[in-house]
Amino acid sequence: MRVNCNDAKPLIHAYADGELGLESALEIERHLEQCADCLSHFDFARSFLDAVHAARPADEDDGALRVRVLSALTDQGMTI
Repeated sequence: MRVNCNDAKPLIHAYADGELGLESALEIERHLEQCADCLSHFDFARSFLDAVHAARPADEDDGALRVRVLSALTDQGMTI
């Protein structure tokens, strides 16, 4: 099955977070190799997830997490 942008975009965040099964992940990977627009969405999703993981100590509450994530994203030049 060939994945197009309409198929890929809703799955990009799940792919970036390693939540897809092997077959779906391989289809998304093939699509990302050929589509600069979806690759850009993937790069943003990966950067976002990296910032979330880096910003959250295990015992931090959600309000403090929100402030730290927004700050981390701003530091990376992302706008929300």
